[in-house]
Amino acid sequence: MRFPHILMFMMIVLGAIAGSTLATITYLNGRQSALNAQKVFLQSWENNSFPKDLNLQKPGNYQHHKTTLLPNNSLSSKVDFSQFRQSFLSAVKRRDETFIRALVTPQTQSISAQSLSLETYDLEDKNSPFWQQIEKAVTAGCTLEVTTRITQQETENEIWVCPKTFGKPIYDSDWQTQVAIIADRVNIRTKPKTNSPIIGVVSKELVQFDSETYQNLSESDRELVNQYDGWTPVILKNGKKGWVQNQFVYYEPRDYRISFARFDGQWRLRYLLGGNDN
Repeated sequence: MRFPHILMFMMIVLGAIAGSTLATITYLNGRQSALNAQKVFLQSWENNSFPKDLNLQKPGNYQHHKTTLLPNNSLSSKVDFSQFRQSFLSAVKRRDETFIRALVTPQTQSISAQSLSLETYDLEDKNSPFWQQIEKAVTAGCTLEVTTRITQQETENEIWVCPKTFGKPIYDSDWQTQVAIIADRVNIRTKPKTNSPIIGVVSKELVQFDSETYQNLSESDRELVNQYDGWTPVILKNGKKGWVQNQFVYYEPRDYRISFARFDGQWRLRYLLGGNDN
């Protein structure tokens, strides 16, 4: 092979190597830019720094597999359930019986572990205690269950239980002797009246149920304790006895607990436990 031919061959090879190197650098720079852009977007989403008038959805996570970026299309469980929870609360506030009934499946259970029947809750009555109790339970917040075993029909291993307090399920406490304060800065008063003196202020914590005071009440007054707009007798950590409005209290034998699970991508009622109503 003559020298000019060798020189031309070497120039072609060098050109190919240079082109391949440039393409690789361009790809890597582009990939890093995309990842950086996604990181900035996610940080902006978490910090809620987008303009309020933008209708944005949180992007999926991206995993690098060989040389391909694979989108994970499922939104995080927190975002998904948060959106459903808001829709559920809106339906409850407008007393939407149809919305509630659509969430019940043959697998939805009551306190007796049997299929739930909503007929006992008088959903058609806008003033039924059901609506107030269920709003109270879900408004207080919900806990993601991570240990509950689920069936094959329940996808994505997501089960939520409402209400919650300070980051853990209320019903894990000794509910026979304690109640949970499910709101911030709740007044504890000397008597079951809004104009009675305040003896303490409690925020999202467990306090002792005053069973002695409850037992000494008349039968009619005990009924008032069990009503949504009634009062619960409690004992503070300093030993003082007082009363707290029921709308700020969760007491297991009386109040509602509700659980949601996702079946084939759709949120449904897993169970509904209704205190004294069941």
